[in-house]
Amino acid sequence: MKIIVRNRRNYNEKYELTLDEFKAKFRNELTTAINSYTHQQEQKDLLKPPFMHLNTDYKHDFYQDLRWNFNNYAPTNYYIEKQI
Repeated sequence: MKIIVRNRRNYNEKYELTLDEFKAKFRNELTTAINSYTHQQEQKDLLKPPFMHLNTDYKHDFYQDLRWNFNNYAPTNYYIEKQI
């Protein structure tokens, strides 16, 4: 899988990375985004009854929709334009 990443401030700056390269280059941003996503999901689970708490692997869920989650939870000037 290839990921195309662009800078929000300088649209000409563009990277085409594999998933492993993306994880290495944006390690800090990914960690922050995953932590924010996990916190939000745990807050949602507080409202659910205990028998509905089936999934606690939020990191896996984060990567299921990587583009949307990274673009909305990561505090960075970069965004994922598309995944090929």
